[in-house]
Amino acid sequence: MADMCSIMITGRLTSDSEIKYAGQTPILKLSVAVGRYDKGLNTSSFFDVVQFSRVAESLVGKLTRGKPVVVRGEMRQEFWNANDGSKRSRWVLVADSFGVQPLGGCQEENPNRLNPYDDDAEIPF
Repeated sequence: MADMCSIMITGRLTSDSEIKYAGQTPILKLSVAVGRYDKGLNTSSFFDVVQFSRVAESLVGKLTRGKPVVVRGEMRQEFWNANDGSKRSRWVLVADSFGVQPLGGCQEENPNRLNPYDDDAEIPF
C-alpha cells in the first residue's frame, strides 16, 4: 500500500486564481493563507494549491482574492535544479476538492438566526 499525505485546509485566497495549460490539461493555481493564534500572536501559513482537471476551468472566475475556501487534497513535493545548479524543492497541495465557506461572522451575515445560547429565544420545537 502506498503512503499518502492527505490534508484539508480552511483559509482565504491571497490572490485571484489563474489557469495555465500543459498541453490539453488545465492547471488551476492559487495560494491560500491559513491564520492561527500561536503563543499570543496571530500568524499565517501560506499554501500553494494546484488542481489538474476540467473543473479548473469552471473555478477560475469564482475563486477570487479574499474569498474563504476549504481545500482538500494531497501534499506533494516538487524538485528542480535552479539556474545556478543548486537543487530546490517545495511542497504543493494538489487539490481533490474545493468549497467556498463563510469564515466566522455567521451571526453578522444572518442576524435573524436563532442563538442557541439565548435564554429568551423561542425553542423551534
